[in-house]
Amino acid sequence: MATKRPYLKRLNTSFRNPLLELAWTAADNAVSGFAAPTNRELENLRRKSDPLADDCIRALHLKPGTDSLKALDDYVSQPVEEQASAAPRKFMEQVTTTPLWVDPELMKQGQKLFWKYVVLIYIILTDYGLPMGFTAGRATDILSCTNYFSSVKGAFQRLFETGKFVTDIMNGPEALTPLTASGWKSAIRVRLLHTQVRLRILAEAEKRPDLYSVEELGVPINQEDMLGTLCDFSIGVVSLLKKMQVNLSPSEITAYLHFWRFIGYLLGIDDEYCRKLITEAGAGAVAGAILNHLVDPSASSVVTAHNLLEALAFTPPLFWPTGAHLAVTRSLLGDRVSDSIQLPPSKWYWRLFTTCSIAVTRWILCSTIFLEQRINLAMKYGPPGMDYYVRRIWAKDALHKPATCDFVFKFLPHLASQESDDT
Repeated sequence: MATKRPYLKRLNTSFRNPLLELAWTAADNAVSGFAAPTNRELENLRRKSDPLADDCIRALHLKPGTDSLKALDDYVSQPVEEQASAAPRKFMEQVTTTPLWVDPELMKQGQKLFWKYVVLIYIILTDYGLPMGFTAGRATDILSCTNYFSSVKGAFQRLFETGKFVTDIMNGPEALTPLTASGWKSAIRVRLLHTQVRLRILAEAEKRPDLYSVEELGVPINQEDMLGTLCDFSIGVVSLLKKMQVNLSPSEITAYLHFWRFIGYLLGIDDEYCRKLITEAGAGAVAGAILNHLVDPSASSVVTAHNLLEALAFTPPLFWPTGAHLAVTRSLLGDRVSDSIQLPPSKWYWRLFTTCSIAVTRWILCSTIFLEQRINLAMKYGPPGMDYYVRRIWAKDALHKPATCDFVFKFLPHLASQESDDT
C-alpha cells in the first residue's frame, strides 16, 4: 500500500525548486502523452528488482572481492554444455546488444553537453542530487545497510566511485562499446554490484525478518530507486542548469536525456519507464511522481546527508570547505527540505562566496570563446584526471593500502536493530 506524504505539496510551495515545479506541471497536463506514474505503479516498482542480473549472480556464486565482470566473461567463455545455468549467457546477450533506438549522434552530443558544463554539473550532482535523494527515507534506509554513507570515509569512497563511473561513461563516443570500452565495463560492474548487494540484504532479511521488511521498504535497490537516481542524473541536471540561468537548446536537452536513457538500459532499469525520460516534460512527470512517493526523511537521511557534506570538504575538483557546500545545498534544496534533514543554516559569507563562484563559473562555461577546444580538452583530460585522484589522493584504509575504484563488492551489507544503529 502506498505511503501517503500529504505535506509534499505544501513543501512545493515553500521554496522554488524547478524540478518539482516542472514535475507538477507535466503531471497535471500529461504533456507529450506520458502521464506520471501513479503511486500504485511506483509501489509495484518497489517490489521489482533486476531479474536478469539476479539470476546471473546466483549462477556465478561470486565471493566478496571478486571481479564480477571477469567472472561473467570466464563463465560464458566455457562450452555451453559445461554451463550449469543459461542466466549468465542471457545477461551477457542483453548488455552487449545495442537497442535499435540508440542514436550515436545524440549519444555524442549528450556527452559533449556534460563536458561543456562539467563543473556546474558536478555541483548539481553532489550538492543537490545526492542530498535530495537522501530525503527518500525508505531508499536511504536500504542504503545504510551497505555501510556507504554510514561514515564520512564511506561517503568519501562512494563519491569517488560515482565520479569514476560518470567520467568513464562520458569518455568519448567509444566509451560504451560493448566488451572493450571502459565506460561499458563500469556500467556493467555497477549493475552487478547492485545485484550482489540486493541479494545479500535479502538473504540477511530472511534470517532476521524483524530487522528488514520487504513489505515496508521494498526490494533493496529496486526499480523505483534506480529510476529515481537516473532522474537525478538526467532531468535533475537539466532543471538545475536552467535554475543557474544556463540556456540549453531543445536539441541539447534531447541529446542529454537520450544518453541517460541508454545508461538506464545498461543498468537494468525497465525501458518502459526509461523511454518516458526522452522529453523534458515526460522526464519531469516521472521525477515528480517519484519525489511525491518517496520524500519522507528518516533518521538515516540525516546521518547520510551530514556525512556527505563532510566528505565533500576540500576534495577535488573544487576543494571547497564544508560551509561552501552547505550554502549551495540549502540554496538548491530550499530551507524546508534542508531543515527536514537537519542541515544547519549557512553563513552569509559562504552564501556570497558560492554565489559569486557559480556566477563566474557559469560565465566562463557559457562563453563561446574557444568553446569546442575547451570541450575537447575536458573530454581528453577529465577521465585521466579522475583516475589520478583515485590513485593518488584517495584516503588509505587501516592497512595503509591505497583504495581502489573497481566497483567490486567489498562491503558486506549489515542489518542491525534500531538501538544499535542509534548507538
